[in-house]
Amino acid sequence: MGKYDEWSRGDDEALLNRLGIETARRIAKGELQVQFANGMAVVKPAIVSLFDKHGRRIPPEGLKSLVADANQDFCLKQPKLDYGRLIARAVEFLQQGPIMSAAEFEARSNAILKQIKSDKQLVNLLKGVYLPIVLPQMAGNDYGQMLGEVFLTAVERSYTTTFTDRSFNNYQRGELTGKITIAVGVRHEQLIAKMAVGSVVGIYFPTALHGFSIPAAREQMASLPDNVILSGGLDIAVAMAMYPEILAHDFNTPGLDMAALQFGSADYSLFFNAFDSRLRFIRRGLGAYGYFSGGLLLLG
Repeated sequence: MGKYDEWSRGDDEALLNRLGIETARRIAKGELQVQFANGMAVVKPAIVSLFDKHGRRIPPEGLKSLVADANQDFCLKQPKLDYGRLIARAVEFLQQGPIMSAAEFEARSNAILKQIKSDKQLVNLLKGVYLPIVLPQMAGNDYGQMLGEVFLTAVERSYTTTFTDRSFNNYQRGELTGKITIAVGVRHEQLIAKMAVGSVVGIYFPTALHGFSIPAAREQMASLPDNVILSGGLDIAVAMAMYPEILAHDFNTPGLDMAALQFGSADYSLFFNAFDSRLRFIRRGLGAYGYFSGGLLLLG
């Protein structure tokens, strides 16, 4: 006897009449779910993960901008998190004075991670690489000036200290002041606002948008929860300074897009590109490439 032998075509029709064909289709697609309580069935929107088993953003339905397949030859490895070593690196290379204790950095990072683990839409982010970062209190009206004078200088110190036989090539040196704007709708202003009033802790997900074009990285933000920020320059630069052996290990680390930022015009953004012998910081166009990745940031 089969599992559904007692179920008839007439039962199908009766159920569809009750639900309506569109509701039934959405239940079958997983967009809606049926919950039972006190003998009553209630149809509610299903809570669907926004990220796949690799921690990569599932392109939302209706996305107009280009997304390339992620080239898994260009990948990162999750490091063991040593909060004492990480905060010491941030202090040494940013040279902005004491930021916070290692214990505070760890506690604030764990609070964000706990929040993500409890969120069914976001929890798969943790199946990809995740990097706690810390940014100092800093206020300024010119993003490019802060990036160039403080954060890229920290990257150069950290990278050349970690890899003593390699060079950091900043192709935009002296060209950033007054030329960087934040794209519309990417929420990156939240980071700047928080930095203006105190030190900031965040979790950076560098491969969450692996293969997304710059326009796609920006467009998909509309379907993410409000607490998710598109990564830009300050957060990615501080992550590079704190994790150079992870983010710039060799040629097979993905290019890291600063997708929240426009450089000079709407036609260009910026990114880090690692090689076996050097690390480049340079502008780029907006196309989709399987060996580039935009990142996402959650703040505590």
